[in-house]
Amino acid sequence: MKTCLSCGAQIPEPTSTCEACHVPLAGTRRVALEPLQEEATFCHGLLESAGLHPVLAYIEDTGEPHPVDPGVEFGRSAGLMPPVTTPFGVYVPDEEVAEAQRVLADARKSLDESGPTA
Repeated sequence: MKTCLSCGAQIPEPTSTCEACHVPLAGTRRVALEPLQEEATFCHGLLESAGLHPVLAYIEDTGEPHPVDPGVEFGRSAGLMPPVTTPFGVYVPDEEVAEAQRVLADARKSLDESGPTA
């Protein structure tokens, strides 16, 4: 069971919205939005390796985030229909936002400086 970072209420798995204060991923802010799970998982890993506490979530059409395990591939499809593109967000606790933004900016800068890879 998780604890809401906004109000301290217990949040039962797999719920992502606090039943007490109705905040999705309460007490966190999105620091990355990626079109593919692999890219979001990479960001999640960078932040985790920096000692931060990221949460990976898929974003519904309504904009509501739903946490997912970064080690498990997530896909939305039905039968023979092609998979639906689902954006993924990476969230961190409010007090870690500035540091998370620095880590991600440094990673982008490092990638830009190294140029494309063959």
